[in-house]
Amino acid sequence: MVCSSKALSCAHRVVLRTAAFSLLMTALPSSAFGTAMFSALAASTGHTFKPKQQRHPLSMPLLIRGGQQSARNMSINDNNDAATTVTRKTYPRAPVFSNSPFAVPVKKVTIAGGTHGNEYTGVWCIKAIEKQRESLMNECDDDTNSEGDKNPINVFKDYPSLDIDTLLANPMAYMANKRFIDTDLNREFSMEKLKRVKVDEETMELCDIQQEFCSEDDATLSSLPHEAIRAREIETILGPKFTESSPPNGDAAYPDPLMDIVIDLHTTTANMGISLIIPEGDALMSAAAAYVLNKCKNEYGYDNVQCCMHALPKRQDRMNLSSCGKHGFTIEVGPSPQGVIRHDVVEKTEAALHSLLEFLHLRNLELEKGDDANEKSVLDHLRDIYPGGIVPCYRSAPAVRPGELSGKISWPNDPENPNFPAVMVHKSIQDRDFEPLRVGDPLFVSLDGEVIPYDGSHGDEVNLLFVNEGGY
Repeated sequence: MVCSSKALSCAHRVVLRTAAFSLLMTALPSSAFGTAMFSALAASTGHTFKPKQQRHPLSMPLLIRGGQQSARNMSINDNNDAATTVTRKTYPRAPVFSNSPFAVPVKKVTIAGGTHGNEYTGVWCIKAIEKQRESLMNECDDDTNSEGDKNPINVFKDYPSLDIDTLLANPMAYMANKRFIDTDLNREFSMEKLKRVKVDEETMELCDIQQEFCSEDDATLSSLPHEAIRAREIETILGPKFTESSPPNGDAAYPDPLMDIVIDLHTTTANMGISLIIPEGDALMSAAAAYVLNKCKNEYGYDNVQCCMHALPKRQDRMNLSSCGKHGFTIEVGPSPQGVIRHDVVEKTEAALHSLLEFLHLRNLELEKGDDANEKSVLDHLRDIYPGGIVPCYRSAPAVRPGELSGKISWPNDPENPNFPAVMVHKSIQDRDFEPLRVGDPLFVSLDGEVIPYDGSHGDEVNLLFVNEGGY
């Protein structure tokens, strides 16, 4: 991501030159997410809020800890335990308008892993979820499953208002332990790319979804990358994503796809901690990210948790897998090597995932109770935690080249091997994602030891993201 420190809105990934190796990303901390959060809270209640004068997010604490309600206290406890002995205050319920994204329950959930085949954490997590499903189905009437199920959370038992399914997104790449077979699957879901694969009876006969093999008799299909076909298959399962016609300059995204939300689980080799990635303009996902951010930091105790927003307001233009649902949410955790499963990274991923599912479930319960509810709503708690509705976030810079989600800084390759870099990332910025880089600061080191400084090409001060990411 890229941006000038003089502005509160930011850029996201700017391409300087072609790169065949890791890409260096830059970002500016932005109050854009805070604005989205503010809009989300206002839309859900019908109240008019007057936000405080905005300061640069890095000049104020990410979370106000002292005296704030913990995330655990947001949870609804239906059991007769100690939590139910607390005296509860009756809170007036603000109206939720019918056109608000908070007025409709989120029921159908797909959790995807293996979008990049060598990112094993997401695959592990969806396999664990299917194990939880199996455990629940085999559970005895006398509830003697304490020995068999060691997982403290079973998503089907703990969040029963959600209809949860899982998706192994790119099985062929997963089996080959490769990021992708032909091209990045997570860049194949824009309307323009999806329309290359026609969905009709003839196509479905030629393309065997189970075996992921498309007949060579069809010249069009056989000429497309494997991931282009797989993306269209996924879109037909989770979507549809777009309509065949739309008004000029309008969003052709289908308003009511099969999935209410698609959650995509990723890892990165960069030191990004827990990164919560949401699309611009989705008020419900903004509130969800605020909830997950607070819970991961204040209850689970993780310090390195950030929110990132992709600056693509139209769903039809979003090229990532999670855009197939009505709402999309990506969880990216690092650092983690490719093709490796780390226990701590799995735990961080599951902490963010369970927090997100909890938010959705609590909102569903509130909608079911309606005016009979006598507790503070989840959104009321978020208003307490984030005064003025301002939640720090990194907003992505627009992509410069087609097929990219955001702006990128790259560097030259070795002339003898396009996969080998001609310069390397300077040690002063390695593993320091989200930290500022100023003009004159070391950026790269050449083979002869020359230090190449940042020249200010993207502003006097920028913040780096996805530093030296191996997947790029």
